[in-house]
Amino acid sequence: MGNDAAMAVRHAKLRWVGAPLLLSGVVLLGFAVSAVFTGGSLLTVGLGMFGCGLSLAAFGVNHDTAMAVTFANRSADFPDSLLDELKEELDRDRDAIVHGHATPKVALAMPLVAASIQIWVAIRLFGVSL
Repeated sequence: MGNDAAMAVRHAKLRWVGAPLLLSGVVLLGFAVSAVFTGGSLLTVGLGMFGCGLSLAAFGVNHDTAMAVTFANRSADFPDSLLDELKEELDRDRDAIVHGHATPKVALAMPLVAASIQIWVAIRLFGVSL
């Protein structure tokens, strides 16, 4: 497998980090909203919403990067599952894939940023006990 294929596969796998981040973000947001009723900060609710949004962005940017790299190098040795997914995406929204751009550095950083924001929310909600 070439470098482009390895990058596409890496981002196709990394996008699924967004699912548990979304779950943890929703749970933290729920705690933040319930804390408001007992005197908690609305800033924590806003940060919780931001953390949820970034978890969705983590999925999206990694998915878009995987599809853009696969589309740009269709003749390379990609796994059949990735090529099948590319075909489905082209059938669904061809313009988004054709005009999409790979952003691998942003895609690698986005899950880390989302997790960092969620950790900050958790610290604001529950404090730190080491």
